Amino acid sequence: MSNPAEKWPIIMWRVILPLGESAFQGRRGFFLRCALPGPERPTLPQTGRLDAVFRPLPTTHREACILVAWYGTAWWDAMNKQFSGGVLSDQLGNGRAGAEIVLTAAGVSARVPDGRSFDIPYRECRVEIGGYNGRMVFCRDSIRTLTIFCDDRKFPGELATASSGRLDEQLGDALKRVRSQSRRGTLIGVVSLAAILVLIVGGYFGVRYGAQAAVHSLPISVDRQLGKTAFSSMDLGGPEVTDKVVVAAIQKMVDQLKPQAAIEGFDFEIHVVDSEELNAFCLPGGVIVVYTGLISGAENPDQVAAVIGHEMSHATLRHGLERTSQSLGVWAAVSLLIGDSTGLIAGGADLFQVAVVNSYSREQEDAADKEGVRMLHAAGIDPSSMAKFFAIMEQEHGDAPKLFAWISTHPQHTDRIASVTATVDALPDRQYTPLDIDWQEVQSKAKDVQKTTKGDR
Repeated sequence: MSNPAEKWPIIMWRVILPLGESAFQGRRGFFLRCALPGPERPTLPQTGRLDAVFRPLPTTHREACILVAWYGTAWWDAMNKQFSGGVLSDQLGNGRAGAEIVLTAAGVSARVPDGRSFDIPYRECRVEIGGYNGRMVFCRDSIRTLTIFCDDRKFPGELATASSGRLDEQLGDALKRVRSQSRRGTLIGVVSLAAILVLIVGGYFGVRYGAQAAVHSLPISVDRQLGKTAFSSMDLGGPEVTDKVVVAAIQKMVDQLKPQAAIEGFDFEIHVVDSEELNAFCLPGGVIVVYTGLISGAENPDQVAAVIGHEMSHATLRHGLERTSQSLGVWAAVSLLIGDSTGLIAGGADLFQVAVVNSYSREQEDAADKEGVRMLHAAGIDPSSMAKFFAIMEQEHGDAPKLFAWISTHPQHTDRIASVTATVDALPDRQYTPLDIDWQEVQSKAKDVQKTTKGDR
């Protein structure tokens, strides 16, 4: 078989001669497609001898052809390299898995240990760079349901080459953002270095403790950005409810509780979702989601307000940020200590997409219970409604079936009922006024919405 490289001068002549050398600039992908003679890699001469292959051509065109041949070799090399990384997808059992990443001619491909492959075509690829080390490359599909990530230093360059320049602009913009966000003043640098040295001496647990403190020193805008980014990509399990009676009832509860929040500046945003799940949650920053199943299952509005108060407490106590920093590991903690929250936001948004929102630690649940009771008491809503709701649900639903998602994700509720009751008993005496909400009308409207949704399916 003849050496394909012998045909390159003719190909280059036909491609470049009519266009001129200036046409080569900015058209690398076009020339690569024209230059490569087939799937077989050309056996090109060693560096320094390429000029001999293209000697018959005029000087200017010969130089352009040598550049094309060099880029073609780099492109072929990129096709044969593997990188270690991972995949984030709700198709995986734990939401994420390690993977071997290969750059193909069509896109980014990742193979997980169980043999499944996940692919993102270059034309749909959305590139972001950040993470705990500032160089993690996140390749996401157009609807953000699949993420392939890699922190190999060579990966961005090989991705640009393999995509024939199609991702150059995205990679360039992402790198600019990372550099801009990484600039810190001299004072912050000195303090950060001192903090890191202290943490190294203190060891692993010192880092984790310091990260928790750093979370609470971050501006609330970080919570808001994390919550909104996560919410925009979450599958809520049902359509959003727009019925004015239902939404107004939940809004009234939140408005009465909001002035009692532990931290000022939270703009709580209400979303009511049509689903049979007896569930509610609050994302970092104050994005509240309440399911119609919870409205239908509660005996009165005070009980729903108690659940909402508990979930608002997770946001004001910043449990979501704490959980995210813990999940992302020690180096994410160090990043927080030096003031870099970009990795927390990028990684946290993905974690909230693939994990159960309510899966906080026992300590965080206890803290949210106590803070929720305090908020209810201060707002003039009977805080014993929280314990009563727990008890009613435990009695009626036993071991908490799948539909009763709120209790099932808040374990050991028998002990929590006793703890909440003790907290309520320790409060000073106060006259509580039931919420002025026509609960029968609200529940009727919620059930009508559920019936309509079932009829549309």
